[in-house]
Amino acid sequence: MTKVIATSYPPQPRGSYIPAALTQYCMNGDAYIPATDAYQICCGGRRVSYSVFQEDLREQLRLKKLSREGNRLYLGRTLRYESDASERLALLLADQTVADARIPDKIQVGSVTLSEEQREAVKLALSNRLSIILGGAGSGKTTLIQAIVKSMGKGGIRVLAAPTGKAARNLSERTGMIARTVHSALGLFPDEDFLSPVIWPTVDLVIVDEASMMSLEMLAGFLCKMNSACHLVLVGDPNQLLSVGSGNVLPDLLHLGFPVCVLTRNHRQAEAGHGLRRNVVGFSQCHGLNDLTFDESFALQEMNEAQIRMQLVQDAVRRYRQGENVQVLSPYNRATALSADQLNRDIQKLVNPSSPEKAELFSGGQCFRQGDRVMITKNDKERQCVNGDVGVLRIIGGTKERPVYCVVLPDGRISVWNDYEGLQNMSLAYAITIHKAQGSEYDTILLPVSDGFAGMLHRNLFYTAISRARRHVVLYGSANAVGVSLQRTPNPRRSMLVAKTRMALRRAG
Repeated sequence: MTKVIATSYPPQPRGSYIPAALTQYCMNGDAYIPATDAYQICCGGRRVSYSVFQEDLREQLRLKKLSREGNRLYLGRTLRYESDASERLALLLADQTVADARIPDKIQVGSVTLSEEQREAVKLALSNRLSIILGGAGSGKTTLIQAIVKSMGKGGIRVLAAPTGKAARNLSERTGMIARTVHSALGLFPDEDFLSPVIWPTVDLVIVDEASMMSLEMLAGFLCKMNSACHLVLVGDPNQLLSVGSGNVLPDLLHLGFPVCVLTRNHRQAEAGHGLRRNVVGFSQCHGLNDLTFDESFALQEMNEAQIRMQLVQDAVRRYRQGENVQVLSPYNRATALSADQLNRDIQKLVNPSSPEKAELFSGGQCFRQGDRVMITKNDKERQCVNGDVGVLRIIGGTKERPVYCVVLPDGRISVWNDYEGLQNMSLAYAITIHKAQGSEYDTILLPVSDGFAGMLHRNLFYTAISRARRHVVLYGSANAVGVSLQRTPNPRRSMLVAKTRMALRRAG
């Protein structure tokens, strides 16, 4: 007789599917949804009647998992972030200027002397409680960050942060200073006491790099922690990707009129040909195919859908075999013939084929071989690697049940695992998504531009992809698809941050 063991699970609150569905929906950027759309968004794939949904919604509102303002339906925490941020932004706008900062006529970071526009950016950062510095890829933002820290002089604690682990790692490597993820800097990790309540009063400067990716939660976190003498400097590129999470932070702050300095000089593509340099630097003026410049550094290989995959894979394999610093990018991770997942499989077969002598590991439908190029997809503090790190897989021992393997990173770090768990947070990296590439640089970028990407590829994705290249960009596909991508903007994000900040200003004044 089979013995059945009854397992008791805590009952789920009635309607718990509603905040779960709303959370997933708002990951695309909306701070709220119209209450009139709630049934469709939350019950699109569920057999729930409208009357039952209304009862479930009332229960979630009672539990304060959700909040309602007029016709706007929020996750409870998101409404708090928006309300807290708007009140504090209003205070900053009412008393923004700290002092008229005096800076030397000549500011030098290492062997680099700051340009006039960089000097103005330093002055802006030191003279205001909240300032914004915008610059395209390769415009010298990292050098500027070093200069701002240096110009603050001695005294307080300076905090460098970025929204993702990879961006924080890049910032730390480029500046030689400690940089953390925003969540770590805000003390949201249990073992992180860096910005504890005891330390915050001594923080006089916070610089956030890759600020286009800041969410509403991140902005509210810093504004609530800052003391009255602290400077918050947001450094970003408005043409790059917005946050994964609710909020329209950088555009909203610009709309509110916070002081901004725009860097126009390009340094990353200084060695690139005319086409790549012109397209990256002048991207804001590129709204169609005829606005792009094509040459050896920025090439379009026109071909039909069936040819793209074959030609792209062939070129990628040749370049990888030659040891070039090349990266294949795709808008999609899975589900298409030109997704990063499929391109990885195709390239791996040719660059690192199976053989009886070559060790292999299998996890999540992926095959990993000795010598594969792989990406870490989850922060791992114990092994000192972050989401976005790319290295070479080495299988170094163990058994079939408990293999021992490591990832050798470009800077010499070696992260070791002795079970299959690490493979669940790892993927092949011969091809990666454009989102994963943000914040990284490569000599050459190979990018499929298919008519089939019509629902995905837009201006910000296209710019992020091409601006990762230092020397060459090769596009494979349709001239029409390129033109359409340049004309398509990301969907507008629902946000009340601007309106609420202005209301708070009127109440105060």
